[in-house]
Amino acid sequence: MKNFLKTENQLLLGRLLTRSGDQAWDFVIPFALLHVFPGKIQIAALYYLIIKIGSFLLTPWVGRWIDANQRIRIIKIGVWIQFFAVLGGVTTFFVLDEVAHSASLSHISGSSIIPLFVLLSIFGIMASLGSVITDISVGNDLAPSIVPPEKLTDFNSWLRRIDLGTEVGAPILAGAIFALSSIYSHHFGLLLIALWNLISFVPEYVLLINVVQKSRLKLKEVSSVKSWKELFQFNIKEAVANPIFWLIFSYALLWLSVLSPHGVLLAGYLKDRMSLPEAEIGLFRGLGAIFGLISTLTFPYLVRKTGLIESSKLHLGFQGLTLICAIFAFSMGTSWGIYVFLACILLSRIGLYGFSNGEFELRQRMIPEGKRGELNSFSHLTTTMATLILFGAGSLLPSTEDFKFLVYASLGAVLLANIVFLKWSSSHSDSLR
Repeated sequence: MKNFLKTENQLLLGRLLTRSGDQAWDFVIPFALLHVFPGKIQIAALYYLIIKIGSFLLTPWVGRWIDANQRIRIIKIGVWIQFFAVLGGVTTFFVLDEVAHSASLSHISGSSIIPLFVLLSIFGIMASLGSVITDISVGNDLAPSIVPPEKLTDFNSWLRRIDLGTEVGAPILAGAIFALSSIYSHHFGLLLIALWNLISFVPEYVLLINVVQKSRLKLKEVSSVKSWKELFQFNIKEAVANPIFWLIFSYALLWLSVLSPHGVLLAGYLKDRMSLPEAEIGLFRGLGAIFGLISTLTFPYLVRKTGLIESSKLHLGFQGLTLICAIFAFSMGTSWGIYVFLACILLSRIGLYGFSNGEFELRQRMIPEGKRGELNSFSHLTTTMATLILFGAGSLLPSTEDFKFLVYASLGAVLLANIVFLKWSSSHSDSLR
């Protein structure tokens, strides 16, 4: 048992190192882009849109590639892709910044800016895909293969604590580091954060390779892939027919919601329509992660009392109930109503993250080893699609006032997720006892 505990701690430490670096890097990229293109926030939006679309198109390939390779190779390539993506990204930033500020932006030929921006976007897509590879490899393959079944819920709770903790702490530290740019040079803070991220990959690499080698896992049965063309093929009919599909679909529906403290659309509405100060919006965002951490205590407690399926049901139902209260307060249209609305959204994060823990563990337990790459990448694919649909809907709004329609639609998506999961769980609860 001591060996298992040591192995689990290595997985968790690797997760802490890489997530802290990733969160810091993602936080400062928009600021770096705005330094290169002052006053052009649409450039940063375009950058993230390209990354989302690129990841969406390539994720099915990633899943099939994972199933066709052994764990050591997957970890090595996943970590190295992220390393070179960050290295290439920061280098491209420096070159792009020098080119953009060598003369007035209005006199710079687009032929010198566009290729560099495209290259920067390619590195961003690479970093995203490398993160997907390591996430699936660690959370969806190594963890269910190494961690004892009776400890899986607690292990996943620690993974969630690390993710939420770095989501709050890393941006704060990154912001302080990035501020050093004004003291020394405008590149200094960005360089320090890039070094932080790059250095974090080294111990992560060592830890994960050591885990695979020391755990004495048998070589997994890999799927045979005849050509690169097969890697890019994705059989939708086969995916829908899989027993795990409706579980994945119920979780993806929750991504069709603007009712999130971290959502840019809600933040824009609170600032533009409700005139809330930035400090209050920032506090709301930080509290969202803190309330999410509460689920890492409630979820394992209810699993021990009621079981995995019931704990997931209760958390998803709690999210739906709190959001019904939130929408009622929102529809009141009063100044106090907006704060009740925000408070209910914070409470809903307990249910959301609790259900997320349950959905994650159900995938760990139910997906066979030879399909972990394909089906877990399909989960990433559906949530990315939901995000693209959400931002597409937001971009079509005639005015900020029409944001209310997205609010009502979000509640509908959450309630539909409850119905889908209840229907799915009713036919699978016996097999998971």
